[in-house]
Amino acid sequence: MQPTIHTRLAQSYLAYFVASIVGLFVDTMISFDIGRFAYAGIVAVVCFALGGVLIAWAQYTSRHTKHSPSDPYFHKGPYRYMRNPTHLGIVFLVTGYTAVSGSIVFFGVTVIGYVVSNIFFQKYEALLDLTYDGVYEDYKRDVPKIF
Repeated sequence: MQPTIHTRLAQSYLAYFVASIVGLFVDTMISFDIGRFAYAGIVAVVCFALGGVLIAWAQYTSRHTKHSPSDPYFHKGPYRYMRNPTHLGIVFLVTGYTAVSGSIVFFGVTVIGYVVSNIFFQKYEALLDLTYDGVYEDYKRDVPKIF
């Protein structure tokens, strides 16, 4: 049985989430902090705000559009500018936490989680290619993955 598009996307997010939890756990066991810099609080607030807004916008767009080749959701909201806005939002949140905590271990482990989650994201995109029969291929050519 072939996994669904939403299953692959959930696996991608789960890989990133698990890496974040592991990063927090490892950080408590091995505290190797880079220290807080002068504007860490400001950077964190900006990153938390950007990440939260981007994730909310992406989820709202995905929930409030039809998922069909005649009106593909990936041409609306933040999906007009990037193929993976939720992942970028998560990157902003992780960067904000890193700025506040100064934990290089947390940041490193979540970077690894991001790389692993991209494996699932590639499988997600392959399913979109199959499901939308060429429409998604055109979209990938026109819109970058993140930037």
